[in-house]
Amino acid sequence: GQLIRLDTSSPGLLFRSRDINNRSCFIHSLSSRFQARSPRSCQNAVLKVFNLSLEIVTSAIRNTAMSRFAILSALLSASSLATSAEPDVATSLVGATAGPENEIPASLTCAEEQIVVGGCDPNDVVSCATNCNLFKDNSKEPGYLLDKCCKHVGVNANLLAFEKAELWVPRIEEFSKCTGASIRLQYNRGEDYMAEDIKDDVGVNDMMTGDGSSQGGAGIFDAYIVQAPWLPPVYKGLKSLSEFISMDDKYINYYDINQASRAAVSFDGSVRALPLDADYIALGWRQDVFEKYASQYEEMYGEPLKVPDTIEELVDVSEKLNGKFDYNNDGIADWGFCLTPQTNYFQAFLAPILQTHLHACDIVDGKKVCDGLHTGQNIFFDVDTFEPLIHNEGYRHAVELYWRFIRASNCQAQTAAGEKCDRKTAFKTGRCAGVLSMPGTMTNLLKEGGKYAPPPEVRMDAEVLSEGGYWGRRKIFPGSRMVMDWNKPGRPLVECNDEICPLSRNSINYAPFFAEGGESYALNGQQSKPAATAAMWDLFTWFATLPVGEVPLAGTYRKSQLEPEAIDALAEKWDNRVMADDLNAVLQEYFKDKDEGGNPVQDLFIIGFPDYN
Repeated sequence: GQLIRLDTSSPGLLFRSRDINNRSCFIHSLSSRFQARSPRSCQNAVLKVFNLSLEIVTSAIRNTAMSRFAILSALLSASSLATSAEPDVATSLVGATAGPENEIPASLTCAEEQIVVGGCDPNDVVSCATNCNLFKDNSKEPGYLLDKCCKHVGVNANLLAFEKAELWVPRIEEFSKCTGASIRLQYNRGEDYMAEDIKDDVGVNDMMTGDGSSQGGAGIFDAYIVQAPWLPPVYKGLKSLSEFISMDDKYINYYDINQASRAAVSFDGSVRALPLDADYIALGWRQDVFEKYASQYEEMYGEPLKVPDTIEELVDVSEKLNGKFDYNNDGIADWGFCLTPQTNYFQAFLAPILQTHLHACDIVDGKKVCDGLHTGQNIFFDVDTFEPLIHNEGYRHAVELYWRFIRASNCQAQTAAGEKCDRKTAFKTGRCAGVLSMPGTMTNLLKEGGKYAPPPEVRMDAEVLSEGGYWGRRKIFPGSRMVMDWNKPGRPLVECNDEICPLSRNSINYAPFFAEGGESYALNGQQSKPAATAAMWDLFTWFATLPVGEVPLAGTYRKSQLEPEAIDALAEKWDNRVMADDLNAVLQEYFKDKDEGGNPVQDLFIIGFPDYN
């Protein structure tokens, strides 16, 4: 077979190259004897290679951090020196001799054969380029995996995930074909159980010993797909990725990732997971509905029908549309905006009321810049007293608005019928004027032919939209004109102004809510073998270089993914220019850093998050 093995249990090595016309270079147990069935030139060259490279091989046996690819590269470099002269008799490293009786004609040399690793040949430039230089244009810098060809042959690693995705299979197959690693993906019982399953496998922080090792985790898995709120009870058992990121930041480009996703995975001054996704709440709306009924709405209410800019307007428009117009041509008046009444959608209402700016502001060159000390603002707790932020006028305002919104939504019919109130099942009926959702599901709600999108027969775009128009639109989540004043006793609800809301626009405070943080990738810091850790990190780093839509479960999460050429590529992939431009407009706002006026609202990152939330 085609095999190379570095046997670290003894000094002996076994090498076997690819057979060519049933002739092969074969060296077995160099520590005890030398056997050669090869041309004299091979025998002599190989002996000189090992004499010249003995220190390399010895170091490699003792140092698992040295990759097999690096060992082979060093040996092959030495071989170019070794073939300059040949003695009459090939002598083994331990003094045995191999005579000429088994000699094969010298026309076949070692240089004509290839060292093969488990069927993976790092010296086959064409195959390595085909298998490893993936998702890269030839005119650009080589892909991350190109120099990882056959690096992880024989390495087994286990990855635990909580959600299935079609892209897992091709990505893992591609990575394995390039590197030789065997990545075993296992799904747990579902997202609701993942936090507990990670604790069981990693061990919780208070079970860590003085040297940081775990006394309680099962240690079955080498890596995990995680959501940031699951990390607080286990982060000490996860490997710090700060040094890894620093080493490979040429590929990862960590500060290109949006600030909310970065902040969500940082604990005790180190990064504990690599964020390759972003989850946030946005607004979807039906342009065909808004155009079809614009004039009737204005006649009925004496005001134009416009896409809401504030949560107050969102509730008002939803109530006024509810039960008045037929969107799907079935003769029955339909609902306002649709949703699934999960905690995070209420928190999206709460965010622009409670959080106005994360950092203290100052005037710099005549411009207000908010990048100073942390203000302590958030939507959950007082950071000084840890009192829940629920006994205030702002929280009450959010509850009242959210309750009114639900009553005008799909919940009024679905709940009454004994069904789950679900935006996914409701939106495809064509009865929703709009929808609240997270990014991945939003795309499936709005994209033509999407899993949850209403089909053409329950829409009105053919009769009302002009050429180039599109029925399914996306917009930033509305802000609020009413905010909590953190500086006054009792923190009253007041109108937004430049002093209280320094980042506001048109007296509207915007504060996008990043629910849960999106999918991130973590390494087991206690039980994982170094070889498995290295393979999984290479997988993660490769994922960080892939274009939008090629990473399992991931959407747009980088600022560079909003550059014109990236948006053009997304428009082509979706075959929809309007949807790509809408997403760009949303994320240009959401991905602002603090020095750009960003005001992202984080989810709750505390021990017990699943129970509390």
